[in-house]
Amino acid sequence: MARLRARLAADGVPVLDLSDSNPTRHRLTDPGVLEAVSRAVPAAASYEPDPHGPRAARLALAGRYGGVPEDYYLTASTSEAYAWLLQLLCDPGDAVAVPAPGYPLVEPLARLAGVRTVPYAVHYLHPYGWSVDTGQVADLAARPEVRAVVAVSPGNPTGAYLRAEERALMEAACRDGGAALVLDEVFAPFRLEAAPGDTVAAPSSDPERLCTTFTLDGLSKLVCAPQLKLSWLRVEGPPGELSAVHRALETVADTYLSVSSPVALALPEILDRADASVTATRARLAANLAVAHALLDDDGFRVRRCGGGWTVLVDVPRYLPDEQLVLTLLAEAHLAVHPGYFYDLPTPGTLALSLLPEPATFEAGCRRLRAGVQALA
Repeated sequence: MARLRARLAADGVPVLDLSDSNPTRHRLTDPGVLEAVSRAVPAAASYEPDPHGPRAARLALAGRYGGVPEDYYLTASTSEAYAWLLQLLCDPGDAVAVPAPGYPLVEPLARLAGVRTVPYAVHYLHPYGWSVDTGQVADLAARPEVRAVVAVSPGNPTGAYLRAEERALMEAACRDGGAALVLDEVFAPFRLEAAPGDTVAAPSSDPERLCTTFTLDGLSKLVCAPQLKLSWLRVEGPPGELSAVHRALETVADTYLSVSSPVALALPEILDRADASVTATRARLAANLAVAHALLDDDGFRVRRCGGGWTVLVDVPRYLPDEQLVLTLLAEAHLAVHPGYFYDLPTPGTLALSLLPEPATFEAGCRRLRAGVQALA
């Protein structure tokens, strides 16, 4: 795909891109967020390092998400937060359990740390949505080499939120197996078709049922500003275990000290703007999802339930193998989409479409996708 796109670009052929999930290319970043960082620059003239990050930033996070400032650590990215946790929780040769299908991020980070990943299944049943194979999670968490279970809520590209009962079962499995739960909630604000029983699942209120849990989030999705390079992780768990966890994590964080001071100092003002940014982005996502249903939900096409997030999965008639299909769409329809196997979907015939493009672009892409596939019949 990359070589074909390069040839098309060299020939001056414009490509309609429904694979692009970079919000800065879709006019979704609030200029006020960038202005807040500019205003914070003078205050960054002096530097007071703190492995957790500036206290004012963590106070703002605790005010928005709960807990106390000491629960939070600022990082330069969600990827960095994952890398810290792999170092904190694992020795080389250990493993972490990851959802499949899912976005291929944890696997390369784990390889860099000398850690293996083992998949657990997330199953789809139309039109009800996705469900975690919690029995498989329990089996994996019981293995001594599995040091953490990663859950993404909502998943990327599945859009599936972790249900309260699923979280409770995963917490129990991790507690019983001595593993940590790593919960990635970067897409959590962007609810779309979540079923009535779906929630942004809270941890157990019973200390005896808690496991050590690390929740990840950041500005790249919350305010569509990946270029600001600021994320955070929150630590929760059994009170008797948290002191040791914090001591170890503070050592890791103090070794890196990678967060940009101006962005961190601007975080309280950025968070004040977050709800408006989420509302605008969610309106774009919902409008594009409605277009997908209108144009790609009959005659052998099927839009899978999208609880939330920035991606929708579309099942298409299988006239070609997936790789040949996406290359044909790119070469002949000048349309870029991702095949489902990029995300380890277990069956062929599914494409992943970004919901971020401007509505006219997204509608044109859906029409081009439908015509391009039907031309193969």
